[in-house]
Amino acid sequence: MPQAGSDEPRAATPPGLVTERAAAPGRGGLGLRGRLAAMPGEARYVAVLAVLAAAAAVLLRHTVFPMLSVNNDEGIYLLYARTLAEGHLFPRAPQPAQSYVPWLGVVVDDHYVLKYTPFVPAIFALALLACGTVDPALAVVVGAAVAVTYHLGVELSGSRRVAALSATLLALSPLVLVQSAMVLSYLPVLVLLQGCVLGVLRGRRRARVRPVVFAGLALGVAAAVRPYDVVLLLAPLAVWLVVTSPGRRWWLLRWLACGLAVPIIITLLTNLAATGSALRLPFALLEPDDRLGFGRRKLYPDDGWHHFGLGDGLRSVGDHLWLLGGWACGGVVLAVAAITAAARRRLTGPAAMLGLGGLVFLLGYIGFWGAWNAAELWGGIRYVGPFYLVPVLIPLVHLGGSGCVSGGAALLAWRRRVGLGLLGSVVAAVVGLTSVILTGAVRDNLALTGNDQALSAMLNRLPGRPLVFVAASPKYLGHPTPVVANGPDLDGRVLYAVARGVDDLTVLADHPDRPAYLLRLAQAYDRSPRSPSTARVERLASRSGDQVPVTITVGANATSARTRSARLVLTAGTRSLSVPVDPWAATTLTLRVDGNGLDPADVAVAARARSATGAGAGRLPGRVTTRTVPAGRGTSVTVALRATDRGGHESTVDQQILPVLRGTAGRGTAVRPVAVLGSLGQAAEVGTGARPPLRLTLAAAGRGGGAVSGR
Repeated sequence: MPQAGSDEPRAATPPGLVTERAAAPGRGGLGLRGRLAAMPGEARYVAVLAVLAAAAAVLLRHTVFPMLSVNNDEGIYLLYARTLAEGHLFPRAPQPAQSYVPWLGVVVDDHYVLKYTPFVPAIFALALLACGTVDPALAVVVGAAVAVTYHLGVELSGSRRVAALSATLLALSPLVLVQSAMVLSYLPVLVLLQGCVLGVLRGRRRARVRPVVFAGLALGVAAAVRPYDVVLLLAPLAVWLVVTSPGRRWWLLRWLACGLAVPIIITLLTNLAATGSALRLPFALLEPDDRLGFGRRKLYPDDGWHHFGLGDGLRSVGDHLWLLGGWACGGVVLAVAAITAAARRRLTGPAAMLGLGGLVFLLGYIGFWGAWNAAELWGGIRYVGPFYLVPVLIPLVHLGGSGCVSGGAALLAWRRRVGLGLLGSVVAAVVGLTSVILTGAVRDNLALTGNDQALSAMLNRLPGRPLVFVAASPKYLGHPTPVVANGPDLDGRVLYAVARGVDDLTVLADHPDRPAYLLRLAQAYDRSPRSPSTARVERLASRSGDQVPVTITVGANATSARTRSARLVLTAGTRSLSVPVDPWAATTLTLRVDGNGLDPADVAVAARARSATGAGAGRLPGRVTTRTVPAGRGTSVTVALRATDRGGHESTVDQQILPVLRGTAGRGTAVRPVAVLGSLGQAAEVGTGARPPLRLTLAAAGRGGGAVSGR
């Protein structure tokens, strides 16, 4: 059935064939200027649009995301790209390996295995090799996204006008604009998915091998990067192709398989190198419980359990769809237009199957806990868009664009003046909503970037070639901020290491020429533009002796107003001390670290400010208690401030590790000396909001104190 508003004739040839032939008369004998002149007006418009989208990606990269984004996975892709550009498959892992582990990395032998496959990082590695920056890769990816949307639109609808509208809707979507400036896989996979569909449909229609082989190549790479997305979105189209291609079914499968061969071989070989099994993806190496389905889930080994159920999945998809209504250019309007076009049977078979694939995609994501994590636990989709739904943009812009053109034509044919008024109102509403979403996204991300820029400037002002131990949870570099990340060679001016405990003393000894510092970040640092952004740097030194005194300070009003009681929990090995503290008064304790482990006598009150009632200055609100815990055999001391609310629920407010190494007792004595890596005091601070309430500093050496080594 001819589509209303189509600008192409509908003959017996399949949709798009007349369009493509008419687009290039005499192309073989024309130069570049002649070819441009022979291009349809819509194609020239889309070419300009692709160039503008590429320029916007680079501009946003340097203005809004110069320090990477709040999505810390960017750091993984960038580290992988830099590693590949240096000629290595994996970043090296010097000892102690856990002290330098990047975000979501796993130590395997003498290297780190990152969570993702190398295909998308390879795109950015090529740009690094060619130009020393990822900017060209960002520009090419988003430009290709606009161009392939246009060509697929022509193939699906047979109308260049509809195809140009679909490309415009994609290019102007805030989700695409924001993602185009980020070193992630979502936009490259969108290009691959559309390239796969375009190649299959064009090769099937023209009986040409090359497009089908290209489709297989694109399919294989996309499946290696995001296999779940590929299966969900393309399954209905694959079934349709099998059913409607009885004479060419095996021909399509054969040439698709030829294109699939290369990415499959690369995937198997990299899997084997990364995990020891050709059939096991690196994604599964980090945490087995990070998988599809409902139940208890974890993102990394030290993560707490998250109970993910059907209600959580429904709420997650609902939140993503709600955001997509604004983050897609005219999202709600496009959805209504797509449904209307489907109801009026104005869609070709492949277009209808893509629409069905979009619905299957949404249903499948109900059982994907990562989307729930992004929407509910982390909440980053509010600032960088519902990125898990980037593939849904494919059916949305194509079906929605087709529905808008046919519906608009029908409306104008019915009553032109009324139709123009309604269409103008709809366009104004779409432009207004898109502008509001994009403006808000830029504002929020500029705030987050500003925090990281202040942090980076503070660290870059440290003298010499500093060694910075990062006290963060979880214990990975590159989280919660991309500032605290090393390059693949671990030889930057600032070297970062995870603050882990006794291994810190080993790292310090390995870098005697670097002055050592401790970086402490506020809880929930940069989780949102309104989260605390305080970052504190403390100078570190090592002290050794039979007994090393350490001052523990708890700031006033360190807990929330709903706190009923608070305590310090000191843990070393299998011994734990519980020290009650006033939740609202500043308290200073002295901990005498020795080689005999924790004991209540090791804790003494140094000073305590009066509470609001003015009572109890100079003493603790309770006695120090001790108990045995299954904490392990470590010698470092973990100091945690824990608060109990009025409902009886206890949570950790702040936590810090004091690296302690026990020596061997000398001849004729039972005393075991200790070495402690501690703070000499604050060196610098930036940011706003709540500060980490705990401070652990080396006290003045008293009896039994030893030498101090400043690094």
